Amino acid sequence: MSGTGASHAPGFTAQAAALIGTQYVSTGAAIEPRYLQPARYGAGQALAVVKPATTEEVSALAALAQACGIDLITQGAHTGLVLGATPCDAARHVVLSTDRLRQRFELDPLDRVLRVSAGFRLSEINERLHDAGLSFPIDLSADPSMGGMLAANTGGTRMLRYGDVRANTLGLTVVLGEPAGEVLQLEPAWMKNNAGLDFKHLFIGSNGALGVVTEAVIKLHPLPAQRVAALVAPASQEAVWPLYAAAGARLGDTVSAFEGISRRALQLAVAHGAAGPLPFGSDAPDYAVLLELSSPLAASELDLPQVLENFLQAQMEAGLVADAVVGRDEALWRIRHGIGEGLRAHGHVLGLDLSFARAQYWPFVASARTWLAQHLPQVEIADFGHLGDGGVHFNLVWPHGCAFNPRAFDEARAAMYRLAVEEHGGCFSAEHGVGPHVQALYDRYTPPSQAALAQRLVDVLAPRGGFSRARYGMAA
Repeated sequence: MSGTGASHAPGFTAQAAALIGTQYVSTGAAIEPRYLQPARYGAGQALAVVKPATTEEVSALAALAQACGIDLITQGAHTGLVLGATPCDAARHVVLSTDRLRQRFELDPLDRVLRVSAGFRLSEINERLHDAGLSFPIDLSADPSMGGMLAANTGGTRMLRYGDVRANTLGLTVVLGEPAGEVLQLEPAWMKNNAGLDFKHLFIGSNGALGVVTEAVIKLHPLPAQRVAALVAPASQEAVWPLYAAAGARLGDTVSAFEGISRRALQLAVAHGAAGPLPFGSDAPDYAVLLELSSPLAASELDLPQVLENFLQAQMEAGLVADAVVGRDEALWRIRHGIGEGLRAHGHVLGLDLSFARAQYWPFVASARTWLAQHLPQVEIADFGHLGDGGVHFNLVWPHGCAFNPRAFDEARAAMYRLAVEEHGGCFSAEHGVGPHVQALYDRYTPPSQAALAQRLVDVLAPRGGFSRARYGMAA
């Protein structure tokens, strides 16, 4: 967020040091590279990094920033992929790091809820919950902060079973941009609460554009007593969705993941050593599905591997499954998580974070293949992702052995988004949120009435700018 008029940078850094301590304000060469270097793309630049420890300190810094004409860019673990938390202005961007927001970690095991500060990482949350037999079941290859997960409304590989962060959040504490530094307590965090408007959903998934989340109350789930997975080769592409429907109908809530992996993505994961040997032997199937079952019931109460094997046998007899490898959950997930490394080893990767109504996914893939065959036949499609919830990581790979043309790759990116959104009704950002990397897409594809409503919210909650580089509302 920023104030009006000229920036008074020296005054901000000096007063920020007085508010939170000199050791928690970094400038110039003292700024650690991790605050400037995003997970993808080039490094950013910033005037300073400030590390408040409490909601009150965040509030005071927000008011100070407005008075000094400084833009605060809230940053958690900096694992985002759309540049919303990456500063780019050395004169007036200040990173507000949530690293030290760690005051609260209060577990209520009876209600299975946790009050937690925004600075805790996902891995640490689950490590601390393990002995209580509970977890916050957002499953990612990255290790984001609690605040970052709320800002992006993270889903992950087990969203099919547990839902996204929004579905597992009961309350928030938020610092607003207007009045600058005002603290909004979006509680009490009862499971059932229809006593008023549910404002927390304005901030979950808003990428920090409307306020800084400093604390949350989240729902927890029992740790699974057992998990079992299978890498399945459907009998054909047309069999994938009937197989998905059969899994939901026959296996119900035991299905915790239904991940799709294209032939090329599987081949590249294995070829570059990221995923171990190919489970199917000498060649990969045209398409594979990673099907996972989990249950809080012990093996003595439910033979989950047998349930999975019985299901797969039935689907083979029904003509939906050609082959399947049942194995240890961790080993098969290693294949899924090794795809990204395999793709990068093979070539330049252009990754799109898309989602579709399920019936539109295969037609989109066919359209993409047709476009590439006509314009960039050397570029390969290596898609994979959260097929069960409609999301997909749609990757184009330009092999290292072919002369690379960045401009042509940019044209391919624009064409893929046009096909996905305009021709097949998809979403250009399934999980990654809105930020500079996809801002033009938001401006292009957001309906005017929705953008106008977003602008009215911004005008009320953050009229001088939010706490990130994400921008909602009307295009400038």
